[in-house]
Amino acid sequence: MATSFREIARGIGFTEGPVWLGEGRLAVTSMSRGQIVTLALDGTPDTSVERIVETGGGPNGLALGRDGRLAVLQNAKFRTRSLRPVSAGIQVVDGDVVTDLVTPASVAPNDGTYGPDGALWYTDPGTDEERGLAPRVRRWDPATDDVTTVAEGIAFPNGLAFDADASALFVADSHGDRIVRLPREGATLGDAETFAEIPGTEPDGIAFDAGGNLYVAAFASDEVVVIDPTGSVTDRLPTGEGSRPTNLCFAGDDLRTLVVTLASGGRVVAVDDLADGLPL
Repeated sequence: MATSFREIARGIGFTEGPVWLGEGRLAVTSMSRGQIVTLALDGTPDTSVERIVETGGGPNGLALGRDGRLAVLQNAKFRTRSLRPVSAGIQVVDGDVVTDLVTPASVAPNDGTYGPDGALWYTDPGTDEERGLAPRVRRWDPATDDVTTVAEGIAFPNGLAFDADASALFVADSHGDRIVRLPREGATLGDAETFAEIPGTEPDGIAFDAGGNLYVAAFASDEVVVIDPTGSVTDRLPTGEGSRPTNLCFAGDDLRTLVVTLASGGRVVAVDDLADGLPL
């Protein structure tokens, strides 16, 4: 399909973690500045920035909870201009207040999504040999504050998303150039199986549309790759040479606008009326 991306924002740092807030607003992270930036979805690079909240460290993925608060997957490793002290783990943002949670055995949390159980499922691809920690998928239960590891053995777990009925969690394996599928049973996951191989892409963030198609931010190949429910690539949407797409989400009141964050130039772009999206 032919696409024409419009630019919402630029020059806001190494951007990641887009999430639709509703009421015409979108939030993204600026990892290089240690900030969350709220944007007007219909804005332009000169008008879109509405609010900035400082998290410190390297805020990576974002997820919107049922209570309206944002969860931040804080890798704490990205070189940033912020002086706010921070540790690797989960942060919760309520308005302008940022709370750092005690998140045991964290190395560099990356991306997250809330499941149907109200828990935050997230990736931590970091490695800490001294503590015996390898790349993992984890689950934080806000009701109990318990953090558990639900999957291991993926080379570099990155973006993740549940399918429409939340029967499976899909995870981008950036080092394996593939998407893996893990069946879900309550608060646990089964063994990972390869859903789609997409060589040369270094897949990052992912999101589903209502038809079961998966949209993948392909960092290495400067495009959004579209994969159908059978695991076949059906389309490639170029984002521009050297753009380095990091993540994406569906936005707008009807979730028909695909928003993509681009590391190059600190940009956020969108294409309207592409498909009916699923909320993250």
